[in-house]
Amino acid sequence: MAIPQADFAKLPTFAQDAYKKIIGQASNIADRPIDAAALAPDLDPFQQQAAALLTQGLGSYVPYLEQAAQYAGPQGADAFMNPYTQNVVDQTTKQLQKQFGLQQAQADQRAIQSGSFAGSGTRGAVFDAALKGEQFDVLGKTVADLYNQGFTQAQQAAQTGAGIIGGLGQQLQGQRLADVNALFNLGGARRDIGVQRALFGQQLPISQASFLQQAFMGMPMFQAPPMPNPLQSGIALGGIFGGFGG
Repeated sequence: MAIPQADFAKLPTFAQDAYKKIIGQASNIADRPIDAAALAPDLDPFQQQAAALLTQGLGSYVPYLEQAAQYAGPQGADAFMNPYTQNVVDQTTKQLQKQFGLQQAQADQRAIQSGSFAGSGTRGAVFDAALKGEQFDVLGKTVADLYNQGFTQAQQAAQTGAGIIGGLGQQLQGQRLADVNALFNLGGARRDIGVQRALFGQQLPISQASFLQQAFMGMPMFQAPPMPNPLQSGIALGGIFGGFGG
């Protein structure tokens, strides 16, 4: 929007002042340094905190998964075996042996009364052997059932524990990632606000200068007169000449 010196001198004083202000403001805008750090800032402190939290928590769930894998493995039930199982087995064995003793005493009494209590070759000896065999089978089955019941319960507890521990690891990781996302998004919002403010600070003087330029160019002395319409001009001239002819 350069104006020749001769034309500038013909402008009114207020127009000259406005023109000088526009040129001065444009010069200031051109000479003003650009704050690149404000327009493209580093990560916000909250975003930096999110990055630190993320790196510190990498693999934090692994111990939980490893423990869950141990519980779910072949030896996982060992950690859940009830320490009182052996006590139950011992007490049950004693009670059975006591019952077995009573059974043996009753069998001996019947053998004496029947007169068959006379050495290993007698019917009493055969009956005693059969009784002891039955008692041994009962004791073995009872003890085996008790141990099997304890192992089954321990195995179920181990599987449950594996699920709980594994779930805790995943929950921990999920909560950590949620915290990371929340911090990063909050920092991103604050960072965007700073960038928008910096852009506004850069754009405002330009918008003001543009407004002044448009206002200056809208002054009457810069408005071009309307171009005449040749057809309308011809009609008008025809009327004038016709009047002269009359």
